[in-house]
Amino acid sequence: MSAIDTVETASDQPKRSQMGLVVNAALIALAFGLLAVVLNQNRDKILEVLGNRLDYRLLVFGILVFQFSLILTYLRWYALVRVIEPRFTLRATLLLGFIGYVFNLVIPGAVGGDLIKAAYLARMRIRKTQAVASMVIDRILGLLGLFVLASIAGAAAWGVASPEVRRLIVAAWLATLIGVLALAAIFGQVFTRLMPGLKKEGTGRLSMIVTELKTMSSTYRSRLDVVFLGLGLSIIGHSLNVFAFYLMGRMLFPTMTTTLGQHFLMGPLTLFTMAAPLPFGALGLSEGVGDQLFKLVGHPSGALAMMGFRVLMFSCGLIGACVYLANFKEVRGLTASARHIEEEIIEGELGQDEADEPEAPTS
Repeated sequence: MSAIDTVETASDQPKRSQMGLVVNAALIALAFGLLAVVLNQNRDKILEVLGNRLDYRLLVFGILVFQFSLILTYLRWYALVRVIEPRFTLRATLLLGFIGYVFNLVIPGAVGGDLIKAAYLARMRIRKTQAVASMVIDRILGLLGLFVLASIAGAAAWGVASPEVRRLIVAAWLATLIGVLALAAIFGQVFTRLMPGLKKEGTGRLSMIVTELKTMSSTYRSRLDVVFLGLGLSIIGHSLNVFAFYLMGRMLFPTMTTTLGQHFLMGPLTLFTMAAPLPFGALGLSEGVGDQLFKLVGHPSGALAMMGFRVLMFSCGLIGACVYLANFKEVRGLTASARHIEEEIIEGELGQDEADEPEAPTS
């Protein structure tokens, strides 16, 4: 790199930081704006709930159920990482899981929890491309598990579903089919075969994506048992989340007639919106979507139930925050490494400094 390139890179960094702050501030404002709209639309229901005597045992039970579902997601990632690094420990999995959850949920603008995990794996001498591949397939299995759960519930409820709900069921089936076909294409290295020249060119975002998909395929297509295990854990975890959502609705509205089965149909579609790139788990957006979806099955207020579900999320976030503070020094070092990985991903140069190194062992 020339001196001019160095100067330009250094001068670009403050601009990127300022732009990042502006974008994050705008997203936070948007999230709270959406939440304000939902609160205004449900003000009568809020007054109704405030006048009720709530059963806080359901809240405690919901926190336990949701925390267990989070642990299942940590174990899912543990199984995926063990494919590329058999020395990876369960203790490190839980530690990084709790800390990553805090970064993803309650620290807007910070590096993502997934990048913290990738930085830890890179310190274990695991190639960055493989570390990120474990994150990507974990996310894919998490989303696919939501669609599979909604598809199963939709098949069970098809006979009694209204035309509007049936359209949502068909959409869930299509999403599941697309997800399965996408996984099949990745493991079959279809994208690499369609664009063989990109890997040879070296840098660029598209080249990095193709390389990352090839790494994912090479790492996991011989261990489909682990992939199916991850999908199974995803479905179970999301089932627990839907049950926790139902508990919050039952706590807020003791006379609610919306059944658990109806929650399994609408819950996954509502929780899917939390994948949107808005702070605090798509705050405001999920409440608005949940309100509209649950109206189709006669729920008193899907928005307020989603707010109750947020209480579970942030309660478990407090646990993760305690783990984070107890390991602050180590996490601070990982944060710096995670920012470096984030920059490499943005520039399309992930793992270029490892190109000549031997790959990490796989089991």
